[in-house]
Amino acid sequence: MPDKIPLLRATASLIVSFFIVGMPSVSVGKQDSTHTKPYLPDHPGIAPYPVVSGGAFTGKPVSASPDPLVSYVWTRESEELQVYHLKPVKVSTETAPSFANAESALTDDCFIKVNGEGSIRFDFGVESAAWIEFDSPDLSGEVQMSVSEYNQPAVVNSGPQSPHKTGVPVKHGNTYRLELNAELYEGVRFGWIHVTRFDKPWHIKNIRLVCQTKPVNYAGHFESSDTLLNRIWYTGAYAVKLNLLKDHMGAILVDRGDRHSWTGDAHISQGVSMVAFGNYDMVKHNLQRTSVDNNSIESYSLLWIHSLLDYYYYSGDEAFLRSHLATLKRKIDHAAQVTVDEINLGFYGWDERLGAGFETPNNPENRHAYRLLYVQTCVALSKALATLGEKGLSADYRQLADAKLQEIRKDPSWFGAIGLHAAAEAVNGGYLTEDESKALVNKHFLDTANIISFSPFNQYFIIRALANSGLHQEALVAINRTWGGQLRLGATTFWECFRPEWANVIQPNDPVPNGQHGYTSLCHPWSSGATRWLSEEILGIKPVSPGFKRFQVIPHLSNTLGAVRGDVPTPLGTIQFDIDVNQGVAHLQSPSGSLATVGIPKMGKQIRRISVNKQDVYPNRDGQDPSYANPTEDDGFVYLPDLPPGTYRIAMEYGGRGTKHPSPDLKKRIDNAVRLVSVDSTTTTDWMAHYGQDGYLLFDHPDTAVNVGTLPGYIEKIAWKSEGTGAPRLGNWQMKDGRSLAILATQNPMACYQTYYIDIMAQPEKAYQVTLRTAELGTNGKFVIDLFDQRTKNLIHPTVLVKTSGKARYYTFAAKGPVRIRLSHLEGEDAGISGIFFQ
Repeated sequence: MPDKIPLLRATASLIVSFFIVGMPSVSVGKQDSTHTKPYLPDHPGIAPYPVVSGGAFTGKPVSASPDPLVSYVWTRESEELQVYHLKPVKVSTETAPSFANAESALTDDCFIKVNGEGSIRFDFGVESAAWIEFDSPDLSGEVQMSVSEYNQPAVVNSGPQSPHKTGVPVKHGNTYRLELNAELYEGVRFGWIHVTRFDKPWHIKNIRLVCQTKPVNYAGHFESSDTLLNRIWYTGAYAVKLNLLKDHMGAILVDRGDRHSWTGDAHISQGVSMVAFGNYDMVKHNLQRTSVDNNSIESYSLLWIHSLLDYYYYSGDEAFLRSHLATLKRKIDHAAQVTVDEINLGFYGWDERLGAGFETPNNPENRHAYRLLYVQTCVALSKALATLGEKGLSADYRQLADAKLQEIRKDPSWFGAIGLHAAAEAVNGGYLTEDESKALVNKHFLDTANIISFSPFNQYFIIRALANSGLHQEALVAINRTWGGQLRLGATTFWECFRPEWANVIQPNDPVPNGQHGYTSLCHPWSSGATRWLSEEILGIKPVSPGFKRFQVIPHLSNTLGAVRGDVPTPLGTIQFDIDVNQGVAHLQSPSGSLATVGIPKMGKQIRRISVNKQDVYPNRDGQDPSYANPTEDDGFVYLPDLPPGTYRIAMEYGGRGTKHPSPDLKKRIDNAVRLVSVDSTTTTDWMAHYGQDGYLLFDHPDTAVNVGTLPGYIEKIAWKSEGTGAPRLGNWQMKDGRSLAILATQNPMACYQTYYIDIMAQPEKAYQVTLRTAELGTNGKFVIDLFDQRTKNLIHPTVLVKTSGKARYYTFAAKGPVRIRLSHLEGEDAGISGIFFQ
């Protein structure tokens, strides 16, 4: 395809480091010198897999990608995992005299002389599926090693073979390898060597990550005039690639005790994998593998169906869809019962508004969302089966959808009762009336602060809904905050959970807050949905009929995003497209056997002329009269229909200045309905002169939540989850001065007990001050406090970081109405509160 976008020329001189966010342009032709570079040894040494082979670095280097192998092209994609090595890109130590010549670790001639006890840290620049090892011919004394996804030796929840990612290395000849589990690999960005006992000087001859990879090629590509979006696309693809295993798709990189294939997680991973790698066979195999398992999560069965339909539309594999007609019926029959019988949903997502995962999975929002997802699934099935010629089955599933919709619509204001996530499920179903759609958009999708989910997994369904509502700019704001926010904090893969407000309390590459999921995974492929979304909505390429026999190219650009180009792999061949509205030119290369509809964006202007291969087609035709010379249009696009296979140069001439639509407010974060008044670290247990004039609650008795005798009249009750997943422990805290306080605390390191909530049920419009007395159980820990509107679960105050001191502190907030307080462990000992006071 001709390279006609000056902003994206391969010869561009500006090289953009993937450590920098927000540069104004992008280069695609040179490898950034700051990238982590792999090296391929002559032999894999003691690695259990063969070294990367069967290809060469013949692909286009991409500065936006964190993948060290982004330009490596295999001639044959293999089921076998292979390995490559990485050297560190940075080295640091707080005991410099103990490690002479430490900087040599960054070179091909590593020769560090160990002169004493201490620790040395290596930053390998990018997260990898890897293990760490070093060579030494003369090691003496004793050493330990550590790995981590962040800049401290990692500790995770109980469950895996090694919750602490620190151990004594196993000696293999002169090589010392940290072996934390039977599979060896972990999620690794940082590594350490700890000299715990020193006898005499010795030497570190080499330090390396041994990184495993699945041999798959980047068949898809994405580039735009927004470098942040480019980084997001490639980071999402890389996160999925890191979790491609020999015969299935993994769901988490770090060994936290849940490292296996999760059906619903794979819905996003599989979609991204097809867009980025075109590895249809692996997606098909993973669908087959997970067809009988929903991981005890009801929505995951429905997401499996959507995954099957994604695969069908992308691959055109009719036989596979037909082979699962009985599976589909079984899953839909069961889902119908779930909508009626209130069967336990198990989980819907990590967002506070969804009950924070396993904590309260059956809350009303999740029930609404599940029913609307059920309708969406029946509608999607009906449409797909119609393309198979299964008219009877198609009608049956449409009837199921209509019956459930009729039941839902018995309450004519049903859409007023649902929240953000249920609204997204409804909009993505494509079955709403115009009035229903408008009501949901006005209520949920125009507030650029609260369209942010606290989970990138759930955020994918929200940005899909925004696109389906024509709100692509609002979706880009959400993408900037959710996925761009992670990159600004040093991410090279995407995280299991993320809240933009974390940027207020942590620095790049620091440990992040933990929650109902346990310790937060920093490489979770379910968080990569923005990659697929950018290909389908910004580049604009989607299948219209199975196997891309018909496809659309409808790029959604803007005042600040004027150019995009990319490739999407299909069974018929690769679709290549680029457009630069500022230059007034686009190019399409479509494969044999396909028909394309191309949308030319109006950009709020008048399009004076469009020509295809120098033939005018809009507004007047000349010469021959091919089908694409009969364009249609709406407010946003001129559509060129039914372009047959071939190569096209499309020129467009814009007239007038057009309407410049204001960009959504990127600075708006949250409505600070709560204000932090003061932090008091001097008052200890003698609080009565300062706090609680209106009333208080101390955690002296298990029934305190219902014992309202000491609460003010404007507080109906204070409640928290007393049992089950996410329940805190009620215990005693022995303070430094010898006094004892009753506390409510997290139950670290139990998986899914790293956070808890307390609901203050105040009168709806009552303004008051509430003081939280923290229980800071250790002197080197951290936890965070978040405050939400108890009714909507919207965040109403920026995250507050507590660095524990072993003492008590008093955090006073000015609040109004019911408030939910959430404590989340970050590192060190448990997070806790010992009292709540009102004044």
